[in-house]
Amino acid sequence: MMEPTEDVNMSVRPMLEETFYILSKKNTVYRVKLTEKGLCLQKEHNGNVKNETISLSDIIGCRCMRRKRRSENSCACHPSSSRKHDPRVVEENSADKDESDISAYLYIYAYILKNCRVKSGQKRDKMTITLRFRSFDKYEDNMREAQKWKSSIKHLIHSRTNPQLSPGKMIPSESIIENKVLIILNPKSGPGKARDVFQTRVVPMLTEADVNYDLHVTRHADDARTLIRSLDIYQYGGGIVAMGGDGILFEVINGLMERTDWETAFQRIKLGVIPCGSGNGLAKAISHQFNEPHDYNPILVSTLNVVRGFTTPMDMVRVQTNTQSMFAFLSVGWGFLSDV
Repeated sequence: MMEPTEDVNMSVRPMLEETFYILSKKNTVYRVKLTEKGLCLQKEHNGNVKNETISLSDIIGCRCMRRKRRSENSCACHPSSSRKHDPRVVEENSADKDESDISAYLYIYAYILKNCRVKSGQKRDKMTITLRFRSFDKYEDNMREAQKWKSSIKHLIHSRTNPQLSPGKMIPSESIIENKVLIILNPKSGPGKARDVFQTRVVPMLTEADVNYDLHVTRHADDARTLIRSLDIYQYGGGIVAMGGDGILFEVINGLMERTDWETAFQRIKLGVIPCGSGNGLAKAISHQFNEPHDYNPILVSTLNVVRGFTTPMDMVRVQTNTQSMFAFLSVGWGFLSDV
């Protein structure tokens, strides 16, 4: 969370620290420190000092980039609330990169908890912190420094949900297992706009968090149930995410329960949900569990819950009839037709 006040985290021993200069403003520097608590920004301008802290829990990922074209008003450290991709930079291996610029850029993505202006409550707003590394004379050396910061940040993010990783002890980035996620999308939910919502609102956040995923778009009723019943689900260490209403997750759960290895599956596979249907009760319950402001932007908050990997136990209900068994969550409805 941004705190433009006295910052206790600046006194915490940093894992990494660097000084960045804003080219368009004279006598302005940012002293940036990465600690186990998060990212600490100390802005100094004409003798005035302002501290800001981005909590580690608000950071979802980071990416190393390279300049696409020159800009006279570029800066070395710049917190921004813009939601759009910066057109001035490209991936480091892109053919459109500017070979004449030796700088390496690190984009850090965070979603800050803020108070709503119009109505009471809180919301999550995106903030992008841009760090420009240009201390060395060669691009490769600057990118190596940016990659070091990226690896450290990713290690801290992974250590939040993985007890085997110690925040204070770095390990090589290649030894961190990237867990793939399976996303099962119901295109009829939304109504009928789930695919577009996924591409425009969910995919950008998955990219920011560097989440590797497979997408399965359901074609008919019980398609998800049939898929999960026979799929090699253990390749998805990051979990299975249902995008739609509560009905699509109902299919996933019952598909899991129809497997011969259902006990192992529930022990090893996490389940998530991104709401895009008429019934989204479970997504709201999960957000409530983690004190997240669900109502203002349910899709954003639920996607954050997925990429951060937070989990909580869930109770299920078994319903047995003369012809079948099924498993449910939240509620079970039963009744007669009105003309009986």
